[in-house]
Amino acid sequence: MINLEDQIGLNIQLKENSRLEFGEDVEFDQFSVRKLSDLSVVTADENLKLSDEPAYLMYRNVRKKGDLEKINAAHLRFDLTVIPSAKIGDEHIKTSGHYHPKKPGTSVSYPELYYVISGQATYLSQKSNGARIEDVILSRVKAGSAIITPPGYGHVTINELDQPIVMANWVCGDFKSEYGDYEEKRGACYYLEANNDKLIKNTRYGEVPKEKVLKSDPKLQGEMAGVPVYNYIKNIEKLSFLSSPEEHVNDLKIESLFEA
Repeated sequence: MINLEDQIGLNIQLKENSRLEFGEDVEFDQFSVRKLSDLSVVTADENLKLSDEPAYLMYRNVRKKGDLEKINAAHLRFDLTVIPSAKIGDEHIKTSGHYHPKKPGTSVSYPELYYVISGQATYLSQKSNGARIEDVILSRVKAGSAIITPPGYGHVTINELDQPIVMANWVCGDFKSEYGDYEEKRGACYYLEANNDKLIKNTRYGEVPKEKVLKSDPKLQGEMAGVPVYNYIKNIEKLSFLSSPEEHVNDLKIESLFEA
């Protein structure tokens, strides 16, 4: 087993079967498994037959015992996801992909903060304007680093390496993610091929812009950079941009979150 406590700030270990083992002082609300066969609606190959083996594992609302009231009061949620190394046809293993809705009463959709605990995660983000995709960002994030998905961008996480990804996310707990567009168009506007790491356009989107390969550099992380990701709870008010994005519009612009 691999001890993840130094990276997460909670007593958690990664087992050889890609499941997490939690210490007695850690609890969570929900565990779910997305199967390979569940991804059949977002693969490039429509005829691909996939097994019911796990594609990735999700632990929702993870926290140290006694912290739930504080997290709920901030309208936040802390999750952990494990994505084992695998291939789905000619593609690297990936998540289904989803968008976030706009915060009620505003014109700004909810962002999300991801932190890579182990492995390397590739985030493919796309901004839609109606039926048209107007921006695409590809960002590879190594262990110990964070990325903030900007408002308005749907996102897929891809595992390109021969080791599992363990990643955490802080997100507002007041909404449900929207998967419809990704399922209707069989995934993101690009597929990442496993053989040559080449991006292939998903023709169901029509014309799409060329991807921008950017390095994640979220200024909002500030003094939290280098701190175990769960320990952000000690300064939880600094995560207010997740639940009140309309108050942090400038901080959530692309130039404040990425560098070329």
